Amino acid sequence: MERRQMLAALIALGASASLGAARASASGVPLHVIVPFPPGGGTDVLGRALGFRLEQQMSRTAVVENKPGASGIVGAEYVAKSAPDGNTLLFSGLVPSVRYYSRPLSQIDDELKPVCMIARSPYLVAVNPGVPAKTLQELVQLAERSPGELTFGSPGNATPQHLATERFRSQVGIDMLHVPYRGTGPMMTDLLGGQIQVVFATVAAAEQHVKSGRLRALAVTSAGRLERLPDVPTADEAGFAGFEAEIAFGTYVAAGTADEVVADLNRAINQALTDADVRGKLVEQGFVPVGGTPGNLEKSLVAEVKAISELVQSGRVSIDAA
Repeated sequence: MERRQMLAALIALGASASLGAARASASGVPLHVIVPFPPGGGTDVLGRALGFRLEQQMSRTAVVENKPGASGIVGAEYVAKSAPDGNTLLFSGLVPSVRYYSRPLSQIDDELKPVCMIARSPYLVAVNPGVPAKTLQELVQLAERSPGELTFGSPGNATPQHLATERFRSQVGIDMLHVPYRGTGPMMTDLLGGQIQVVFATVAAAEQHVKSGRLRALAVTSAGRLERLPDVPTADEAGFAGFEAEIAFGTYVAAGTADEVVADLNRAINQALTDADVRGKLVEQGFVPVGGTPGNLEKSLVAEVKAISELVQSGRVSIDAA
């Protein structure tokens, strides 16, 4: 009896997956993948890799659109206001818009519906070579001697990179001047040019410049060293016990989208993350593919909002700034 029930369940699961693919293909409507930051950054790279694979899997056109502005708010609101039909997919950092840090968690569910976790990546603490600090300890000492003189960049106010830097500043008690940009690309351009001095950047954004000698990596914010940069110590090894930070990416659709539509997208995304080319692209960019259920993403979302809300409430991060 149990064997027959298991067989029936497997047949039903296969039928459900086929039906989902048929629904998407038959619609003839493109899948719009919204990246809420400019081209060239890690979010854009991941969004395009995912969009290309989904296009192949779902037999429908996938259009990647960059809608930058207001630290992710423009792109997030675009998806929140789209038709709840699953045809518009937000590809974003775990918290899709800075304004959610000041709202009850229930309001996120009122606007956006989690679909799937995509990938995670630690940060490299990197400086322009003109900064006279060879270690993370020396950087902190430099900031202590000259409060407010060191400048650190981020892809936008209250973006994950900004929040990770604020967490570190709060832990060690240093004062640096925040310079927000409209994306990772312009931030890295100014870091390389010496207009700013410090960043917490994704591996994808900073690795090539570290290896070429155009930037100096002082630490990585993961629990262990990176195989691709074995000489870069962790923040813990650099003397800052327990400090870890990472950027995580997830996908969302408009609230009100039917559960079965979300399930179709979730299956397609999880399947895409098993593709060797997609995984290779993510790993090449310094990301760890994740996947999972909508519930997994929801759980991580709640944890991140709670962890960061203290920075917002303390006034270290202003969610109204763009």
